[in-house]
Amino acid sequence: MLKLKQLNRFLTSLLPGNGVVDFAPNGLQVEGKQNIERSATAVTASLAAIEAAIDLGVDALIVHHGLFWQRDSYVIDGIKRKKIALLLKHDISLFAFHLPLDLHPEIGNNWRAAQEMGWSKLQPFGSMNGVPIGVKGYVKSCSAQDFKIQLENYYKHPAACALGGPEQVRTVGLISGGAHKSILDASKEGLDAFVTGSFDEPIWHQAMEEGIHFYALGHSATERVGPRSLALLLEEKFDTPCGFIDIENPF
Repeated sequence: MLKLKQLNRFLTSLLPGNGVVDFAPNGLQVEGKQNIERSATAVTASLAAIEAAIDLGVDALIVHHGLFWQRDSYVIDGIKRKKIALLLKHDISLFAFHLPLDLHPEIGNNWRAAQEMGWSKLQPFGSMNGVPIGVKGYVKSCSAQDFKIQLENYYKHPAACALGGPEQVRTVGLISGGAHKSILDASKEGLDAFVTGSFDEPIWHQAMEEGIHFYALGHSATERVGPRSLALLLEEKFDTPCGFIDIENPF
């Protein structure tokens, strides 16, 4: 029988964060039952994800976006109170790993995606508080439109694009989630394209002015990779059921 302490020890060892200063506490956020017969992962500790975990009879839920963030109020009220109350009522432990799940070189949102898409010569890219959380590498030379199709097929999400780069895409950087401002880091490194989840008005101009292709595949879509990979790893490691709860989110 998998114990909560055992799961906690494994997760904190697997996802230490390499010293990166994060915006949220990583690790166990809500303690539930001590015996773990079934677990699940999700992108966000949303009400929908917690309710789905309850329906599945989950004992532990591991997410990328947890319940607590810097500058949050210390008051537990409203929807946060409802989420915590549900977790406690059903004795479900909640774990959250933010940047550690972005930067992990095997199951992280960035490296795992690059590996699954067949990029080569992978290297760390995109520092966050001095620690690289993204990845860069080479793709088989293709047009900007063909690369867009490849990304959409992988992430199962339409791409918002600003195609200001060269005719052929060869070198690419990737940082999942809300990293659109890192387009300038990609430009400084001379990359042909930058891939992330989110976008904003200035990015269009920066892509055109800097001569780089920009692709945004959705904050949630680009951060399903890590939780999905983690679920597979946990199920294999502990021989206990662990599934990925896929909550629809087009943003």
